[in-house]
Amino acid sequence: MEKATGGPPESPTRRAATIARVGARYGFGFVFGGRLSRRGPADTGRIGPRLRLSLEELGPTFAEFGRFLSARGDLIPPDVAAELARAAAPAKPVPFAETRGIVERELGNTLERLFVSFEEAPVRTGALTQAHRATLPGGRPALVVVDRPGIRRDLLAMRPVADLTRRRIGAQLPLDPNLSVSEFTAHVNHRRDMFFAARISHQLREMDGFALRVPELYRSLSTGRCATFEAPAAQEAVDGTGHRKVAGALARLALLDGIFFADPSPERFAVDGLTGEVWLLDPTEVFSLDPERLRGVAEVLAAVRRGDVDGMVRTLPLAGGTVPRDDADLRRELREALGSLGGPLWEEHTLAVMRTRALEALRRGGAKLHDEVAQAAHSLVAAEALSGKETHTAAEAARALVARHRDPAYVAARTARRLAQPDTFADYPRQIHALLDELKDGEVEVRFRHAGLDDLIGRVDILANRLVFALLIAALIIGSSMLGIFVEGGLQILGVSVFGLIGFVFAAVLGLLLLIGIIRSGRL
Repeated sequence: MEKATGGPPESPTRRAATIARVGARYGFGFVFGGRLSRRGPADTGRIGPRLRLSLEELGPTFAEFGRFLSARGDLIPPDVAAELARAAAPAKPVPFAETRGIVERELGNTLERLFVSFEEAPVRTGALTQAHRATLPGGRPALVVVDRPGIRRDLLAMRPVADLTRRRIGAQLPLDPNLSVSEFTAHVNHRRDMFFAARISHQLREMDGFALRVPELYRSLSTGRCATFEAPAAQEAVDGTGHRKVAGALARLALLDGIFFADPSPERFAVDGLTGEVWLLDPTEVFSLDPERLRGVAEVLAAVRRGDVDGMVRTLPLAGGTVPRDDADLRRELREALGSLGGPLWEEHTLAVMRTRALEALRRGGAKLHDEVAQAAHSLVAAEALSGKETHTAAEAARALVARHRDPAYVAARTARRLAQPDTFADYPRQIHALLDELKDGEVEVRFRHAGLDDLIGRVDILANRLVFALLIAALIIGSSMLGIFVEGGLQILGVSVFGLIGFVFAAVLGLLLLIGIIRSGRL
């Protein structure tokens, strides 16, 4: 578990050792070479429950990693994904002294000079951030959101464990551990980026028709790790009607604009006791799909509406997904999924059921979604859980999304945008900020993938081994012949020099050992 008090923070190396010990206790010791003994009773059940329990024991960051992986039903079996979705390790509030230090260090002043009051107990404690109520000069209520400490340590500790797992059992896993940890690291860094949350908050405030009240950001009291938002003077808990309003707003926002929240917990929303408005109190941990990827999603949804399996396979790459070269299995699985979900009663299914069946069809067919699209679908299901069922709202939003991308005005604007590319340049400051953060923490990782290079190296290795072995055999034949012909003195057996015979046998044994090694390596 994460240490909250006492002593220096645990280093990434010690944290990685803790991961190994916990993994061995739940039956994954073979990954670490079998040198770690189990302590306590071992759970010999299915891999899903054991993996979930181990992540929960390691703490909130690792439980969040489990929930992150649970969104990838296109890669992992449904029973494992269902178990990982249940991963829960409630985060303990960061001690107030530590929270005070973070806020004062980020804002460059003491709490007493910055705020009239600052509540010690957080109103929301998440795995990556936590929020505190405060009062600004003039009696203005505010909400201060800060990044939790210790997250980078956990992310750094995951990397050597993922690399070891890939080397030991990578061929037996449905996904690449290194790639999954890298994607999760990028996911976490994005969720903790308060600059991006501020930009999306401003975008939501300017948006027409958004059903929730979005707070204004106090820029002078905000940094990349700490953000201060306005808050209603009188707050009340959101009731059933409010939850339906929130769920519908989030579903439309995700499908129409590609904006979704990784953690749409109820604590992020409240009702203004004076005006009755439903507030999005905490607009952090937010994501936004690339416009071109959202257009691909619209094309996929249009094909789904038509029941066009060929169109779904053809447009899936537009949304960032991948399809196998031989897509016969994928087409069959998608056709069966549409048959089970379609018909006059398709709206009777929840979004959770539809997402699970669609991801399973992609997994069985060998296709893969883009990570952000998979997380957006996961966020839709989480938003639906607030009200119980949002299939009809999602269907209406999907129809509006498809109609908008068929609009000639949108097509013309998209063409002009692609010519000018202003969005790319506007996103450069955030990308540079993220890169500098990774450089500061030594987390930059560069990978080169060369298609076909491994096969070429393997073939060259085989040819080199065969050439060396042929040269060795030729040397043995020539050497033994010369010894047999030219050596006349000394001990001889059957007219052959003893020294020559000994040298020939010794060289033959070495050649045999070399041959056995090459055969075992599979490079002969």
